[in-house]
Amino acid sequence: MKRLSLWWRALRPFSLTVSFLPPLLGGALALLLGRPVSPLTLSLTLIGCMAAHGASNLISDYYDFVKRVDRPGTYGSSGLLVAGLVKPGAFLAGGGFLGALAGAIGLFFLFTRPGTWPMVGVILLGGLLGLLYTAPPLELKYHAWGDVAVFLAFGPLMMLGTLWVHTGTLEPLAFWASLPPAFLVDAILHSNNLRDRESDGVAGIETFAMKLGLRGSKLFYLLLIVFSYLSILLLVSTATLPWPVLLPLLSLPLAVKCVRKVWFKEFYPPEAFALIDGETAGLHLCFGLLYLLGLLLSLLPGGGR
Repeated sequence: MKRLSLWWRALRPFSLTVSFLPPLLGGALALLLGRPVSPLTLSLTLIGCMAAHGASNLISDYYDFVKRVDRPGTYGSSGLLVAGLVKPGAFLAGGGFLGALAGAIGLFFLFTRPGTWPMVGVILLGGLLGLLYTAPPLELKYHAWGDVAVFLAFGPLMMLGTLWVHTGTLEPLAFWASLPPAFLVDAILHSNNLRDRESDGVAGIETFAMKLGLRGSKLFYLLLIVFSYLSILLLVSTATLPWPVLLPLLSLPLAVKCVRKVWFKEFYPPEAFALIDGETAGLHLCFGLLYLLGLLLSLLPGGGR
């Protein structure tokens, strides 16, 4: 039981919302387009997306530990390798297992769905971004490309894939509908990197937050939050999505709380600001669930379609 608890902690469960919601949103979009959604297909998509995300988390923790990005006194990762509770090789093996599981599910869909060839590129790019986020030779996170990788992998790419499994086609709607939560996914990463600017510098890596500086990083975080809500307004005002999708606006008070904490970072003790990535993940979860609810409500008679 203790071993299972350690592996659950290793997966960083607070972050799994970013791979849990896209399959559900993709299923809701399929229904919005009048396509059937099989419970089996939806379940496999959920497992595949979360397995891919878990693999990336484990591999990222391994390389962060090896490169001394994660060390005593830092706040990143699950902390298990730093504490010596799990061997580094186990993280690589666990990442390999979850990556193989995600790949097997991807192959199953590629062999059982029409419109396969365009989707090969989407799946390969998503997998490579997850693997090369910290793994050589690209090490995207360590060269200030982590924000781009995360935005693409957990935004347009994941949504294109999770809608394709139901429709057999790459729908432009998936791209546009992915943007509001994708901005918040990047906000989770950016808040983490903003918090760790000094400690990451000691490790000799460079994140986008380090390139922007403290004030620039605060402004970028604010823009990511603003863009997520503005994109919802644009999608509804252009009739790309029905009006119940405005429901995520109800999460604005939580967004203001997160932005305020980032903007006045200096006034918080380090141990209080250390939770900012988890708090931003909570905003993403609240926003995403309201987004999903809005899509489902639009399926009801008179629901705005």
